Amino acid sequence: MSAVATSTRSAFVSGPPATQRPAPRLFQPARSGEVSLEDSVLGVWEDLTATGRAGCPVCGGQLHAAGGCESCGSELS
Repeated sequence: MSAVATSTRSAFVSGPPATQRPAPRLFQPARSGEVSLEDSVLGVWEDLTATGRAGCPVCGGQLHAAGGCESCGSELS
């Protein structure tokens, strides 16, 4: 007499479930010590109002209060 074992498990095993991580927040830094998007934009805004120029938060070029960025054309309004 012989015995046959059968399994009800699926033949496809996808591995352990992924750990749930919270979605990144737009206005909160991901890690301690990082600058948030909000802080970055506020810093650029302050520079623009004080001097009329600032570093572009998009490409790093020169952003002017009148006319936007010389390099990429982005504007802060």
